[in-house]
Amino acid sequence: MRILMRLLKQAGKLNFILLASVLSGILATLFQVGIISLSFSSIMTQLHYFPWLILLGLAIVSGLCRFGEQYLGHLVAFKILSKFRNLTYQKIMQLAPAKLDGQHSSDILKLLVQDIEKIEIFYAHTLSPILIAVIVTLAQVIFFWMINPFLGLVALIAYVVMGCLLPVLNARTMSASAQELSQSETRNQRLLSEMVSGKFELQQYQAVESKIAEINHETQEYWRFNQVKSAKQERQTILMQLTLIVSLIIFLVVDLKTASSFVAVLIFPFTFGRVLALASLPGSLAGGMLAAKNLFAWFDEKSVVSDQGQLELNSIEEIKLDNVKFAYPTRLNDLILTNASLQVNQGERIGLIGKSGEGKSTIVKLIMRWYQAQQGTIRLNSIENEKIELSEQRHLMNYVSQNAQIFATTIRENLVLRNVKIMDNEIWEVLRWVHLDTLIKNLPEQLATEISASKPILSAGELQRLELARALLNRSSLLILDEPTSNLDVVNEAIILNAVKQHYAGTVIIVTHRMSTLSICNRVLRLNHGQLEPA
Repeated sequence: MRILMRLLKQAGKLNFILLASVLSGILATLFQVGIISLSFSSIMTQLHYFPWLILLGLAIVSGLCRFGEQYLGHLVAFKILSKFRNLTYQKIMQLAPAKLDGQHSSDILKLLVQDIEKIEIFYAHTLSPILIAVIVTLAQVIFFWMINPFLGLVALIAYVVMGCLLPVLNARTMSASAQELSQSETRNQRLLSEMVSGKFELQQYQAVESKIAEINHETQEYWRFNQVKSAKQERQTILMQLTLIVSLIIFLVVDLKTASSFVAVLIFPFTFGRVLALASLPGSLAGGMLAAKNLFAWFDEKSVVSDQGQLELNSIEEIKLDNVKFAYPTRLNDLILTNASLQVNQGERIGLIGKSGEGKSTIVKLIMRWYQAQQGTIRLNSIENEKIELSEQRHLMNYVSQNAQIFATTIRENLVLRNVKIMDNEIWEVLRWVHLDTLIKNLPEQLATEISASKPILSAGELQRLELARALLNRSSLLILDEPTSNLDVVNEAIILNAVKQHYAGTVIIVTHRMSTLSICNRVLRLNHGQLEPA
């Protein structure tokens, strides 16, 4: 119920349009029943003049009302879906990068596409049909009651059983199947995402066949869950049809016993349209409610870093960590850093080394305020991190990770990141520093060339140099290189290190396993059991 109320609250003023959709649906249904009733009455009473014009007028009005119901209902649904997608993107921006650090990208993609699409069922195919069915059912019961109270009672029982009792019972059995299907779908998408993004690694380690076998197994599980859900829906359909047949027989018997109007018997089967529509809701609505639950759980996520600071910085002259203790929010009992201390002065080039998992990357993430330390202080220019405005702090830092982050757009857009002040001559100068100018000039569209993960125009080493060019082009006080050369050959490593040494005047922190990468560093520190010490 709480999820339903929240969905209605999200609609806001669009609820008035939903009410208009409900009103249109009620009128359309009543007009349809009226057309059928008038037709049978005319035939049974043998009217001299069949009311063609009246029937035609009712049919046109009924069609327009039905169109209005569908149009208005879907208008609201698509507007709200658009709103949900915008809110999801805003939440991604708010939670990033910490919350996304360990999040499967396929989960977020599923949330943005499939889960939000499933919520459309509530607005376009659930709320309006339920309200319409309730009001129309009451009107039809009153109509049959006026003909004969016993007919009204039979109609009421039939409507309640088919429109309320059976769907509620079915919903209880469908919820478990919907959850199993959703979880299987999530696992399947994760595997497919890993398969696509890690195809080169899988080929390198000859693990393609085992990964395909894993995907095939999960796909079979998905279809097994889907078949179970379909079987439950088929049983529900058969039960509904049997209930309808029994209701018609009872209605006919009561009509004959009470010598009521036979027209009522002819009309009765046509009054189940709205009630039958409710019967199919549990199967689809269960998935929609689960999707809404996932979406609202995402909206309710809290950022691990507070953005309450108001102080601004023009540059970073000093970085200082004092007795920092830190554990990741998902593993609070597993301390990564224990009393770690570090001081970096402006212009220094610091190297951080240590075993995998010791926390080298964790230190730079704390400096960038991806996370908040549980104990100790982190200061920039003697000012505590929390007192500095988050956007201003990150604006002074550039981060180059092990895997180049490339957007599906042009080379120019990848470099300038929508900064219109950066001119092409500046771009070519920086590309010359990383030895990419000749290569890109030889491309047919040069800087306007579209690149993406699916368009491997540049090699891995060239993409890494392109990301460094982006960092050099967008001015900063601190450049963080997190394993920038771990996957590169000696030539690409030399180009990157030489570009940083010659053309970056700010502070540099390098996280690496390669001793050759440390050649440009003034000072090297080793992380050992959560503490920093001279290497």
